Amino acid sequence: IRLCTDEEPVVNFYNELDGQLELSLELLDDFMGEAEEIYEHNSWLNYALPLHRLREMGYHDRIFDMLDERALTKGELRDFCFLLFGPENFDGVPDPSVDWSEFMKCIDGLLKREKPQWNPMKKKLAPWIDLKKLHKIYGDAACTIM
Repeated sequence: IRLCTDEEPVVNFYNELDGQLELSLELLDDFMGEAEEIYEHNSWLNYALPLHRLREMGYHDRIFDMLDERALTKGELRDFCFLLFGPENFDGVPDPSVDWSEFMKCIDGLLKREKPQWNPMKKKLAPWIDLKKLHKIYGDAACTIM
């Protein structure tokens, strides 16, 4: 379904459907609206325009649907990074649940090879992932509920 509307009752109806996890439905807001929703749950991510365009063009992975619904688990974080950086760059990246420090080093190295992207929340160029926020949320001392 491609829906283009700003009518609140229609948007609410489809948001409720999207909230039912057993349905395979992805509801996208406009770029800024989607960025705000994702920032609410996963503030470590720079939801840059290329990610939004990818989703607009129909690419679907369950991880993208979770971004605006709740914080990702460490396992989902790894899966997301795998999609973001590509399988050819992800060989040897450890599971963050097992070796957080090494996972962070690997992600830092991958980010250094990427060009900064426009961050709609900060309104400036930034890396895909804010490592300080990521560590604060998921780091070894952070409490995680799975």
